[in-house]
Amino acid sequence: MSNERKVWFITRPERDPKFHENALRSLQTATNNFSEKWSGERAMHKRYEEVLANDGLKRENISNDGSGGRTWAAMLRTFSYVYIDHTGKLKPTKVGLALLSGKNVRENIAKQILTLQIPNAYFLDKGFRPKFKPDFQIRPARFLIRLVNQKELDFYITKEEIVFFALTARQDIDLLSVTKMIKQFRELDMLAKEEIKKQIATEFEHRERSDKAARDFAAAHGDVAHTFMLLCDYTELVDYIRGDALRVPAEKQNNTAQKLSELDARYPFSKRYLISPERFAEHAGLDVGSYKASSYGSITPATNSAKSLRMVQQLLADYPLIQTKSEEEISNILMRKLTERESLKFATLLANPKYSALNEDFVESYLNEENDRVFEDKTAEVLKAIGFEVELRPKSVQEKVQTQIEILIHIDEDNICILDAKMYRPKFPLSAHLASHMGSEYLPNYQGYQGKNISSFGYITVSDWSGERNLLKITEKARVTIPGSNIHGALITANALLGFLDYCLDNEIPVEERKRLFMSCFNNKGYRTVIEILRSED
Repeated sequence: MSNERKVWFITRPERDPKFHENALRSLQTATNNFSEKWSGERAMHKRYEEVLANDGLKRENISNDGSGGRTWAAMLRTFSYVYIDHTGKLKPTKVGLALLSGKNVRENIAKQILTLQIPNAYFLDKGFRPKFKPDFQIRPARFLIRLVNQKELDFYITKEEIVFFALTARQDIDLLSVTKMIKQFRELDMLAKEEIKKQIATEFEHRERSDKAARDFAAAHGDVAHTFMLLCDYTELVDYIRGDALRVPAEKQNNTAQKLSELDARYPFSKRYLISPERFAEHAGLDVGSYKASSYGSITPATNSAKSLRMVQQLLADYPLIQTKSEEEISNILMRKLTERESLKFATLLANPKYSALNEDFVESYLNEENDRVFEDKTAEVLKAIGFEVELRPKSVQEKVQTQIEILIHIDEDNICILDAKMYRPKFPLSAHLASHMGSEYLPNYQGYQGKNISSFGYITVSDWSGERNLLKITEKARVTIPGSNIHGALITANALLGFLDYCLDNEIPVEERKRLFMSCFNNKGYRTVIEILRSED
């Protein structure tokens, strides 16, 4: 039996979300305003339990190993109120800080419920076991609310139906199939229903099975269903009839549908967990006052054909920042599959400079790229989005030389940087041979390109890297091949590069400052995460 989770899960030391704020305040107290290390510190975990008990949030029994404190912190991490930073401390996100300052508390908690997704930063943490199956891509609360708000289901869904059908959905697009199964289930007699429930329990339970499969499954996952019902009720888009069902009364149905449409436009499913847990948590933890429009702005399936919009997203998945493209450029890309008229319509809506957000579709496209040349092209697009003038595969200044670098960026009027994109998995080793090649051929062959000096070089790797010490050897070799030079390099993973762009966009860092921050990394060091890039000036 696979030990991967096949059904939804939610950490639930406290089921009612109105206590999230109080739990966060207790955590702030226990950690001395988030200044104490959390990771691996069992005394701190027990301290949090003590504060929770003193604040009346949990019973006074304190665990021997601090497991209760870790469970409460896990709940707050699940909703991205806090995350664990590179120092092992719990760091509050913007929405966490908003709760602590008492700003728009209800609106912010509702936003975190409605944007909660599987997977997220906490569910991908090495300490979270068992892991969800890798095909999970779902917003549970949003899925449930959309499921309930359907005429086909008479605008209600029972707790039993949530346990056996909704909790087994793995993607948002499973809505139609789950709806169909529930409708069929309602038409069965009691014996047939019991058989269906046994089959589902046998297929989806990741724990040890027993002869009481359906009953055990309902008991094991019923509290999860109850918690999600409470979460959905808190949003006020549905009503939770205790012990019975979720319902959407007639007076709420239109408003709920409209709100769901707005959520889809504003908060698309985030792939930032592929960049890093920190970037995911920081973005997922934006408060309602820090709303960042998605790459697709106000375009929604309600105003455009859903199929056409999916095709637009597929065609633009190779570009990290759509709004850097002109209407003509976007239109030309879309005309590969759409008509000229439809391409122009979407291009007009998308070429809007007020929207500046990382294209979610690009994240997965870039980080999972398998083609060497396409990886180079996409890396160039990230560098362009940062703000650089970029040239792909430029010709060497030396005549009759076959050596060609993949990427060249213009730093300013006097300096350039050359970059080699590497598709090695699971790790790119910067060997002595490759270092010699960079120092003796690449660098001298591009020195003087368009009258500019090479001031830096680097390697962008699709995954991990090794051989950092050889960067200094390249610098030393270049001093021989380019007398008087002092050229420094960097090793940067694609995750770190993309995370840097995402950080700059979220924090509205001006283009020139982005470029300066990025170039400060070229100090003969390697970077695996965006945090390391941002600390390069320290």
